[in-house]
Amino acid sequence: MDVSGELSIRGLTVDYGGAGGVRALQALDLEVEPGSFHAILGPSGCGKSTLIKVLAGLIPRTAGEARLPGDGSVAYVPQGNSCFPWLRAEENVAYGLKLRGVGRRERAERARDILKSLGLEQFSRAFPGQLSEGMRQRVAIARAFAVEAPLLLMDEPLSALDFQTKIAVQAELVDLWRDRRCTVLYVTHDIDEALTLADRVSVLSARPGRVALTAEVPFARPRHQAGLREQPGYAAAFRKLYEAIEG
Repeated sequence: MDVSGELSIRGLTVDYGGAGGVRALQALDLEVEPGSFHAILGPSGCGKSTLIKVLAGLIPRTAGEARLPGDGSVAYVPQGNSCFPWLRAEENVAYGLKLRGVGRRERAERARDILKSLGLEQFSRAFPGQLSEGMRQRVAIARAFAVEAPLLLMDEPLSALDFQTKIAVQAELVDLWRDRRCTVLYVTHDIDEALTLADRVSVLSARPGRVALTAEVPFARPRHQAGLREQPGYAAAFRKLYEAIEG
């Protein structure tokens, strides 16, 4: 996987509804280092999801430019349940590989391998309706990593999970990223989650969103959200991000 080159966003502006509509993002600039895990925080309605969808090619930008790492391909994990209910877990994971023309045997092997790394090997033939919410989200994350895109876009992928499940999936997500080392842009509303997962965190201002602050996460890896608040410097790091969100 080629992750050379930064994710570089310059002057990104996005309007909804044409003249008299809503400006979601305005002149947003952001640099994300190759192979890093970068979190995005911000108040509700500030354009976090809009940013992800523009980079995923799902909505057009009004102005500005974005230079993507590697060959420019992306993988995307949206909010909520994104598994196809008519496909088994293994088939869900292999779906992106199928679209890329990967042969049946290779995509089955790659799907099984990544499901095994997530502890879901025995559920590979299960349909999403037979899986728990945490299992379904693991399948969605596995599908995104399986295609080995240089840029992985994640829009609050763990927000629907209970605390214990979220902690477990966070650790598995970091393990997958560490093994594959793609560039990750991760939207969350949870400051603790951002400090647990990311190398750097950017905070967007209230709408129209622009980058109000970018900060390094000062804690060494590995991290665990359950013990994060015991880390020296936690209160200062949390307060800095909280105050930026409050604006």
